[in-house]
Amino acid sequence: MTNPSPNPEKVLIIHSGGIGDLLLALPAMRNLRETFPRSVLHLMGYPERLALVACDLKAEAVHSVDRAGMAYFYLDDAPLPPHLGVFFPRFGLILVFAQKGGQAFSRNLEKTGAGRVLTLPSFPPEGIKIHVSDYLLAWLRKNGIEGKVPDRPLQLPQEALNFSGEYWARCGVKGDEKLLAIHPGSGSPAKNWSARHFAAVADWADGRARVLLISGPARDGVEEVKGFLKKSTPMIAGNLSLIQLAAVLRRVKAYLGNDSGITHLASALGLATVALFGPTDPAVWGPRGSSVRILCGKGSVSSSFSESGGRPFVPGPIQVEPEEVIEALIPLLG
Repeated sequence: MTNPSPNPEKVLIIHSGGIGDLLLALPAMRNLRETFPRSVLHLMGYPERLALVACDLKAEAVHSVDRAGMAYFYLDDAPLPPHLGVFFPRFGLILVFAQKGGQAFSRNLEKTGAGRVLTLPSFPPEGIKIHVSDYLLAWLRKNGIEGKVPDRPLQLPQEALNFSGEYWARCGVKGDEKLLAIHPGSGSPAKNWSARHFAAVADWADGRARVLLISGPARDGVEEVKGFLKKSTPMIAGNLSLIQLAAVLRRVKAYLGNDSGITHLASALGLATVALFGPTDPAVWGPRGSSVRILCGKGSVSSSFSESGGRPFVPGPIQVEPEEVIEALIPLLG
């Protein structure tokens, strides 16, 4: 594969994965951005998710992958809509984070006369144990994208930061008040810790920090957690856009959650994070950061996960006791 043009005038990144997948891909996207700092960057995917990274990447525009005619690009030998045949050739370089149907998609992009199209598999091949972020970076560097990767918290737009200040003022939160955010949901019930256990941690935090329970459009476990509470009266963060939630989270002292996109968001923001893993391997899918601690429980034993070595990962339910999570949170809340 030849290297891309040294200085494409316009670059397009296409990523239509979930929140966690997007944030695991952020180091690779930053690599591309640092390789071509003067190029005009556009993003394509699901706009609400891409809003999380658009400011960080200094993107000029965000386009929806659901726009009319895009479905044809996933089919071989399909007639391509003329308006998209005009849109894609504007870009000297297109980076596609490919999922199912990705090869056909990339071939059709090339048919439009677009510039260099790089098709990057979103995940490592089955059977290869490497962290997703490392895999994506290695793939890009092997294909001539060799910029430095900034090690910094996720950068958010000023509008979102202004919203955060107004949000916490409405909640009556004082400047020096400690906050613990808890997100009890995820994309799969199998990844969720017990609602009773989350409630036990929230009750423990009562008097030490104010608790923020994060709710969402899907079943998120918040009502179940509330049903088990004995003394904590948490604030509820609901009906927020992803970018608003990200800005609100920047204010918290510590975060607790399952293997979820919101947990990856917390770690990307640089928050002190306790992540609970069971069915999925954190060596491949875990959030990263100097203040991230991942707890994996097997049977009656749980331990802090480290990518640098230690015991082998065995998939299974999250069997971590509340006392172990509390022990991890104590130094984070101070």
